[in-house]
Amino acid sequence: MLRRPSAPAPWPGGVGPDHPCARCGEFTRGIAIGGRCPACERAVRVKAARVARLVAIGTTLPLAGYVAWSFPVDRTARLVGAASVLLWYALTFIVARRVALEWVK
Repeated sequence: MLRRPSAPAPWPGGVGPDHPCARCGEFTRGIAIGGRCPACERAVRVKAARVARLVAIGTTLPLAGYVAWSFPVDRTARLVGAASVLLWYALTFIVARRVALEWVK
């Protein structure tokens, strides 16, 4: 008869067996098999944010130019255009960061 495990799996962070980091290979306690250590996870998040920022700026600048060129000089139209450009940047950044997190591993 098999013995019951003394701790349930998956183990919460900080307890459980050591596993190697999928990126740097350092054995870290409490990470899942194929997971990354906190330092590598932070580095991946920083890199993904940098890529997302560049993508968001690269798509927002043409939109801002289009809005500035095509919208009427009316103050309300300019405010709506500026708000739409800011919203575009924020949404593009969020989507691009998520895609970059999956892509940059």
